[in-house]
Amino acid sequence: MVKKFSALKGSDEKGLAPVIGTAVTIVIVFILAGLVSSVFFEEYGNPSNKISPTAKLQIYFTGDESSLEFKHEGGDQLFFDSPSISVIMDINGSSYPLNDSELGALETGEKGVLALNKSELLPSMELKPGEWVSVKVVDYDSGGIIAENDLEVKRQMLIEPE
Repeated sequence: MVKKFSALKGSDEKGLAPVIGTAVTIVIVFILAGLVSSVFFEEYGNPSNKISPTAKLQIYFTGDESSLEFKHEGGDQLFFDSPSISVIMDINGSSYPLNDSELGALETGEKGVLALNKSELLPSMELKPGEWVSVKVVDYDSGGIIAENDLEVKRQMLIEPE
């Protein structure tokens, strides 16, 4: 007659497999829940993770220097009529947002003109030859600058918004 005996006296015959299996299952459920929530709630995260549009944009004064011309030379389409993209003009240390919605949407190869005298957000001012003006196109969603040009005033400009 063969006698059964265990190496450890008083040990349970069922073993630890069910306990380990349950623990592994719980860990897997928590990992999957974390992955699923990170995918679903990604858009609610830090806004600095958002990517700004990229575009090669040339900005310059028109011939009579009463307007700014924007020439889209490549990259993403820019929607100036949306609140996320704005044109900001820095003049003599002060920044002024421009009424850029009249530019609409610019695609590669297109040009848009922004009349300075039609921007209610600019104060009346006189710019003299040799002064510099900085023009930036900013994406507020990502906080990124899409384009920035420093423009030299070639002849006297009188800005009087309508």
